[in-house]
Amino acid sequence: MIKGNLYILGAGGLAREIYSYLKESNYIYDGYTFSGFLDDNVNALMEYNYSHKIVDELFTSKLNDNDVVIIGVASPNIKEKLFEYYKDESCSIITFYHTSSKVGLNSTVGIGSVIGPYSVITSDVKVGNCCTINALSTIGHDASLGDYCTLSGHCDVTGFVSLGNKVFMGSSAAIIPSKRISDNVIIGAGSVVISNLKSGITVFGNPAKKIR
Repeated sequence: MIKGNLYILGAGGLAREIYSYLKESNYIYDGYTFSGFLDDNVNALMEYNYSHKIVDELFTSKLNDNDVVIIGVASPNIKEKLFEYYKDESCSIITFYHTSSKVGLNSTVGIGSVIGPYSVITSDVKVGNCCTINALSTIGHDASLGDYCTLSGHCDVTGFVSLGNKVFMGSSAAIIPSKRISDNVIIGAGSVVISNLKSGITVFGNPAKKIR
């Protein structure tokens, strides 16, 4: 039974990755049929041979009560804007789980999150609203993520780590156990975090050091 229409918010890299995952199930997810992308850049998919197109802009579209959206954007700040807008619309924001992802015992994932292929959320983990856990990333036991965090591919958040809101981790970044990462921190690709990080900074390297 088809429940309604499904749309991806955004048409950039993450949105196209989600689209490729939907193709695996003939563009049906949890009973909803994919109907297109919403993006302000109407030309964003011109170079791609996709069966589905951009059907409307992000903040002007009017969706129906039985429609649902997946937030296909990696930028924490843009995710926050989309979440705040669409949570008050008639449609529903859903959480996307790739079929190969794993969520362990007593772990919770917030609304609007995207859990990518072969990612693992182990036991007693709390993931906030609208988080992106991309392919092959892992979150260890008793860790917590605030809202709008992004873990790019192959990231490792180990046990008892705490991430604030809007933390962005580049590909293959890692955090050793029990470290606290404050809000709005950017951790560069390949970095290894071995200390607590204050709000609003960008770090890079092994060990990770502040670069701005």
